[in-house]
Amino acid sequence: MSARLRLFIPLGITLCLGLLLWLGLGNNPYSQDDATLGRNLPSWQSQDLFSDRLIHTDDLKGKPFVLNVWASWCPACRAEHSLLVELAGSVTLYGLNYRDNNEAARSWLREAGNPYQAVLADPDGKLALELGVYGTPETYLFGADGTLIARHTGELTRDIWQRQFVPLLAEAHAKAASQSPSGRAETTP
Repeated sequence: MSARLRLFIPLGITLCLGLLLWLGLGNNPYSQDDATLGRNLPSWQSQDLFSDRLIHTDDLKGKPFVLNVWASWCPACRAEHSLLVELAGSVTLYGLNYRDNNEAARSWLREAGNPYQAVLADPDGKLALELGVYGTPETYLFGADGTLIARHTGELTRDIWQRQFVPLLAEAHAKAASQSPSGRAETTP
């Protein structure tokens, strides 16, 4: 190989790496939110953050619900918290406390308000791993039967809630009402 040709090898490698970087930048890390839709809630149990009570995922089913994955050390979780407190009166909301110190999590909820009907403690992240969590915060909407209907990775905003979750939550309540013996939904979105 001639000396002149060897000079172009680093240039070729640099161009190839640049092309790979450019292609990678075009990928949306949140585009996989839709990949898990239709899956069922994994079967597991966890201790409630505020009691010794064990909560099984079957305990969450029965009506549509939202599962919010959060941690006290997560700035985006803190940013979305006031919205969750506001939504707590109109939606069945559970928390999954991810890789957090239990006392720090309890302290944060006492200070900022606890919007959750129950908080599943997940100090080692095993439950979140089964759920497919990428990081915090993440918000999941499940149907009454535990089927995943919607998922949002990142901070939940009012706009995202209205656009992505409210219509699907209304449909889930209508479906649950049509399948219940009384024909009425237990809660409204």
